[in-house]
Amino acid sequence: MFCLSVSVPPLYRNYGEFSSKVILTILEMIRHTRGGMITFNTKKIAVLAGIDTHPVVLTLIKDVLERLKEREYINEVGKSKHGVKYSVTRDSPLWALAKNYDKVTLRSLEDLDEIIRKFVLRVAA
Repeated sequence: MFCLSVSVPPLYRNYGEFSSKVILTILEMIRHTRGGMITFNTKKIAVLAGIDTHPVVLTLIKDVLERLKEREYINEVGKSKHGVKYSVTRDSPLWALAKNYDKVTLRSLEDLDEIIRKFVLRVAA
Protein backbone atom coordinates (compact mmCIF):
# COMPACT_ATOMS: atom_id res chain seq x y z
CA MET A 1 0.00 0.00 0.00
CA PHE A 2 1.31 3.43 -0.99
CA CYS A 3 0.94 6.29 1.50
CA LEU A 4 1.76 9.89 0.69
CA SER A 5 2.54 12.23 3.55
CA VAL A 6 2.00 15.93 2.91
CA SER A 7 3.30 18.55 5.29
CA VAL A 8 0.99 21.55 5.62
CA PRO A 9 2.71 24.77 6.67
CA PRO A 10 1.36 26.06 10.03
CA LEU A 11 0.20 29.34 8.45
CA TYR A 12 -2.51 27.57 6.44
CA ARG A 13 -3.88 25.71 9.46
CA ASN A 14 -4.95 28.89 11.26
CA TYR A 15 -7.36 31.02 9.19
CA GLY A 16 -7.16 33.94 11.63
CA GLU A 17 -3.39 34.12 11.34
CA PHE A 18 -3.60 33.75 7.56
CA SER A 19 -6.18 36.54 7.22
CA SER A 20 -4.16 38.85 9.46
CA LYS A 21 -1.11 38.30 7.24
CA VAL A 22 -3.16 39.31 4.19
CA ILE A 23 -4.51 42.41 5.96
CA LEU A 24 -1.07 43.43 7.23
CA THR A 25 0.28 43.10 3.68
CA ILE A 26 -2.42 45.48 2.42
CA LEU A 27 -1.63 47.94 5.24
CA GLU A 28 2.06 47.78 4.31
CA MET A 29 1.23 48.49 0.65
CA ILE A 30 -0.79 51.54 1.72
CA ARG A 31 2.06 52.79 3.95
CA HIS A 32 4.48 52.76 1.02
CA THR A 33 2.26 54.35 -1.61
CA ARG A 34 2.47 58.01 -2.56
CA GLY A 35 -0.83 58.26 -4.41
CA GLY A 36 -4.43 58.14 -3.31
CA MET A 37 -5.29 54.59 -4.37
CA ILE A 38 -3.68 51.16 -4.56
CA THR A 39 -4.83 48.26 -6.73
CA PHE A 40 -3.99 44.60 -6.30
CA ASN A 41 -5.11 41.06 -6.99
CA THR A 42 -4.72 37.85 -5.00
CA LYS A 43 -1.41 36.92 -6.59
CA LYS A 44 0.16 40.31 -5.81
CA ILE A 45 -0.86 39.92 -2.16
CA ALA A 46 0.62 36.40 -2.06
CA VAL A 47 3.93 37.52 -3.58
CA LEU A 48 4.30 40.55 -1.28
CA ALA A 49 3.35 38.49 1.79
CA GLY A 50 5.79 35.72 0.90
CA ILE A 51 2.97 33.17 0.61
CA ASP A 52 2.80 30.36 -1.96
CA THR A 53 0.92 31.25 -5.15
CA HIS A 54 -0.79 27.87 -5.48
CA PRO A 55 -4.43 28.09 -6.63
CA VAL A 56 -5.81 26.84 -3.31
CA VAL A 57 -3.87 29.53 -1.42
CA LEU A 58 -5.03 32.23 -3.85
CA THR A 59 -8.60 31.08 -3.15
CA LEU A 60 -8.02 31.59 0.59
CA ILE A 61 -6.66 35.08 -0.10
CA LYS A 62 -9.70 35.82 -2.26
CA ASP A 63 -11.95 34.77 0.62
CA VAL A 64 -10.22 37.25 2.96
CA LEU A 65 -10.47 40.00 0.32
CA GLU A 66 -14.16 39.30 -0.25
CA ARG A 67 -14.79 39.57 3.50
CA LEU A 68 -12.97 42.93 3.50
CA LYS A 69 -15.10 44.00 0.54
CA GLU A 70 -18.30 43.03 2.41
CA ARG A 71 -17.20 45.30 5.27
CA GLU A 72 -16.51 48.07 2.71
CA TYR A 73 -12.81 48.32 3.59
CA ILE A 74 -11.80 47.57 -0.01
CA ASN A 75 -13.51 47.89 -3.41
CA GLU A 76 -13.73 45.64 -6.43
CA VAL A 77 -12.35 47.43 -9.49
CA GLY A 78 -13.09 44.82 -12.12
CA LYS A 79 -12.99 41.22 -13.23
CA SER A 80 -11.05 39.65 -16.05
CA LYS A 81 -9.91 36.20 -17.08
CA HIS A 82 -6.97 36.76 -14.71
CA GLY A 83 -9.22 37.22 -11.69
CA VAL A 84 -10.63 40.06 -9.65
CA LYS A 85 -8.80 43.35 -9.12
CA TYR A 86 -9.37 45.17 -5.84
CA SER A 87 -8.56 48.69 -4.68
CA VAL A 88 -8.20 50.73 -1.51
CA THR A 89 -8.67 54.51 -1.66
CA ARG A 90 -8.04 57.35 0.77
CA ASP A 91 -11.68 57.09 1.88
CA SER A 92 -11.18 53.64 3.39
CA PRO A 93 -10.67 53.18 7.14
CA LEU A 94 -7.73 50.92 6.21
CA TRP A 95 -6.01 53.89 4.57
CA ALA A 96 -6.27 56.08 7.66
CA LEU A 97 -5.15 53.22 9.89
CA ALA A 98 -2.09 52.45 7.75
CA LYS A 99 -1.02 56.07 7.41
CA ASN A 100 -1.44 56.91 11.11
CA TYR A 101 0.04 53.85 12.81
CA ASP A 102 3.42 52.22 12.16
CA LYS A 103 2.51 48.91 13.77
CA VAL A 104 -0.86 47.21 13.92
CA THR A 105 -1.26 43.89 15.74
CA LEU A 106 -4.19 41.68 14.85
CA ARG A 107 -5.10 38.04 15.13
CA SER A 108 -8.15 37.97 12.87
CA LEU A 109 -10.52 39.99 10.73
CA GLU A 110 -12.70 40.59 13.78
CA ASP A 111 -9.71 42.25 15.50
CA LEU A 112 -9.51 44.62 12.54
CA ASP A 113 -13.15 45.61 13.01
CA GLU A 114 -12.48 46.42 16.68
CA ILE A 115 -9.29 48.38 15.91
CA ILE A 116 -11.04 50.45 13.25
CA ARG A 117 -14.02 51.10 15.55
CA LYS A 118 -11.67 52.39 18.29
CA PHE A 119 -9.67 54.41 15.74
CA VAL A 120 -12.80 56.12 14.41
CA LEU A 121 -13.92 56.95 17.97
CA ARG A 122 -10.48 58.40 18.77
CA VAL A 123 -10.44 60.55 15.62
CA ALA A 124 -14.00 61.77 16.26
CA ALA A 125 -13.15 62.83 19.84
